[in-house]
This record gives sequence, structure tokens and C-alpha cells, in this order.
Amino acid sequence: MDWINAILLVLGIFGVIGVSEVLRKIFKFDPEVTRKVVHITVGVAVFPAPVIFKSIVPVVVIALFFIVVNFLSLRFKVFKGMDSIERQTYGTVYYPLAFLILVLVFWGRNPAIISISMLILALGDAFAAIVGEGIKNPKLYNLTGDKKSVQGSSAMFLISFLVVLIFLSLTGGSTSWWGNNLNLTFGEIVLISILTALFVSVVEGLGSYGFDNLFIPLASAFMLYSLVIVDKLNQFLLGFILALLISVISYRLKFLTLNGAVATFLLAVIIFGSGGWKWTVPILTFFVLSSLISKIGKKRRKKFDLIFEKTSTRDIYQVLANGGIAGVIALIYNFYPEEILYYMYLASVSAATFDTWATEIGTLLLSRPRLITNFKPVEPGTSGGVSFKGTIGGIIGSVLIFSSATLWVKWNLFKLVSIIFAGFVGSFVDSLLGATLQAQYKCNACSKVTEKKFHCDGVADLI
Repeated sequence: MDWINAILLVLGIFGVIGVSEVLRKIFKFDPEVTRKVVHITVGVAVFPAPVIFKSIVPVVVIALFFIVVNFLSLRFKVFKGMDSIERQTYGTVYYPLAFLILVLVFWGRNPAIISISMLILALGDAFAAIVGEGIKNPKLYNLTGDKKSVQGSSAMFLISFLVVLIFLSLTGGSTSWWGNNLNLTFGEIVLISILTALFVSVVEGLGSYGFDNLFIPLASAFMLYSLVIVDKLNQFLLGFILALLISVISYRLKFLTLNGAVATFLLAVIIFGSGGWKWTVPILTFFVLSSLISKIGKKRRKKFDLIFEKTSTRDIYQVLANGGIAGVIALIYNFYPEEILYYMYLASVSAATFDTWATEIGTLLLSRPRLITNFKPVEPGTSGGVSFKGTIGGIIGSVLIFSSATLWVKWNLFKLVSIIFAGFVGSFVDSLLGATLQAQYKCNACSKVTEKKFHCDGVADLI
């Protein structure tokens, strides 16, 4: 029966796609309209899958099948109504990929998380686009490449809130959906719905190039698992408040750009929600002290501003480069709370600190670095440049990171040396990659070697 249901589901999805294509050609519909119809219909169609299918195998096969089919469709432009008309993205591939990941993680344990997450993607993301494109004079913003609207993000929040609220209210006592009887109060359900909708809406605001279809369901699943199954509602509530304060203050102090502040908000929610103060204090120590050092040395580094690509105000890419690995480790810890992950987390924060402090202090003290690949002198701050003063600064930074964790980690020399060594290795690898992969340009006006594409108000040539 499972395989019969699988065939019917596949045929149904193809039927929707086929009908949409025919109607689009007959009535000259905008391809974006038919794409949204398919988006919503497919999400609603897979919504009951966790309770319809007894075996996981047909569901995995369906997901893999559509990953391949959608990829081929993009390559050969088979179903134009499924794909974005503005530019080619792999959003239709990420859609079944997200479903596959959810099935592999939550099947048989918490099937409600699969259904809610896919429904939030199907309805919330689609209505966000419909509202954003349908109103006059929307208030637009652009964080990572795709234009979004405040009105569309508000619609995303409202739909996500209602999906979680209604589903939890109706199924909270069902062990077949959640694995156990939840016994949540209505106030707790409302708070869970608000936090989940807020987190997902922020993720949607950052999403671009089709990645929304992957990260929206995964973000929904992460929040639902954390708030409902692991029962960390109070910890995450505090994490949201702390993350908001850090992001707003950092943005106002110009430690972060707007998209950097949004990324920091998500990262802080994940880290504090997953590990509490034990996990938050080390990365907060890194962020605050590194931001202050960057600001202190800003004037002295001003004469190098035409050389460096990086600035003292961190954007989303610098935030993810420094804290992305730490965030992933914290996320894994939320599902598998093994102590070894905490030391891996400290090692990742130590590496980010070592690299940042080595650069900032080396530049601040005007040391003369040498390129790590051939030890030739280079300008301070050049990617791949290392110096003795900078290395000492990196060691001090790693020691401070370890010290910030000593309230929870029993101190010994081996652990301290291990954290410093992890920082050194991480910085070494980063410098090596910077020396070999970092793009360098030569200014046509002053002939200086720089990391910027534009120098002296002109275009620099790649070397």
C-alpha cells in the first residue's frame, strides 16, 4: 500500500505541474504565478506523508526522485512554471532536499515536525512573496542578494505563527504525531508559535538564490525540536532577548552591518538556546573584545584601508566566517549533547580569535609580516601574512577564550595548550588559504597590490 500511495503522490505532483504548465501557456499566466501554485500544492501534498506511509523507504525514494528530476528540469528547462523567471536558482532542488533531511532525522520519532516545517515553507514562503509583490509601494530591504519586503516578511511571520499555533493546539495530545503527550498550556503554545515564527521569518529575510527552500524548513524543525521536544522554551526565550540586545547594540555601535547584525541574531539564538551561558560566554568574549580591538586600531590602520578588503564593521560573511562553525557545532549539540562537542566548539572559537587578534594586533603594533608561503615581507594585514607580534596576540586571544570557559571547564595545562594549538592551527590554515587563494589586484593608478577590486577610484587588475 505504501508503494501505491507513493506512485499516486508522484503522479499527483506531476499532474499539478502539468496542469499548471498547460494553463500558463493557454492563458499566458506569469510563470511566477504557476511556480507559487506548484510550491503551495506540493507542500500541502507531502504534509500528511509521515502518517500516511508506514515505511520510510518510499518517502526517501520520492524525495530522491524529485531532487534528480528538478535538477534535470533546471538544466534542460523542462518545466518553466516551476523555475524562477528572474534567474536560475536551485530552489526547486532544495525543496525536496529539505524534505529528505527532515524525513531522515525525524521519521518515526516526531513526524509532526516534518509536516509543520514543510507546511510553513509551502504556505509562509509563498504568501510572503505574494504579499510583497501584490501591494503598492512595499518597504524593501536587501540583506544577501534578493529583495524582500517588510510586508512580505510580516506575512511570513503571521502564516508561520498560525500554522504552529493551530497544529500544536490540535495535535498536542497525539503520541502518533509527537512521540508523546506534550501537555502544553495554551500560553506555552502561543509562545512557541511566536518564537518559531520569528526565527523562521528572520531566516527567510536572509535567504536568497533559492536557499529559502532549504533553510526555512530546517529552521522550523530546529525551533520545534528545541522548544517542544527538548523543552528549552525558557532558555530560548532568554536567548532571543539576549540576541536582540547584542545585535541592536552592535549595529548602533557600528560593530556590525545590518546583515551582519541579523546573522549575529540567528547565531546567538542558536548558541544560547542550545548551550546556555556555558556556550555563549566564550563567543561573546571573542566578539566584544575583537570588536573593541578593531575600533581601537581603526585610526592607526587607516593608511592601510586601501589595501585591505576587510573593515572593522563586520558583515554577514565575516560573522559566518568567524562564528559559523561554532554555530553548527552548537546546533549539533542541541540534538546530540556530547561533551566532546563543547571542546570542539571552544577550538573553533579559539581559531577565530587567534586569527582575528593576530591580524589586529600585528597591524596595531605596525609589525612587518612575512608571507607564510615564501616569508617575503608584505604589507600589514595582507592575507597570508604572519608576524611574531601578531602570533603573540593570537595566543593571548586564545588564552582569554579558554579563561572565559573556566567556570564550566576544569582547568589543566593540557586543555589550555590544546585550545591554543587549535587556534594556531586554524589561523595557520586560514593564512595559508589567504596566501594561495585570496584574489589580489594591482592598481592601475598607483601600482599598489591590493585585495580590493576598486582602488584609487578606479578598477584594479587581477594579478
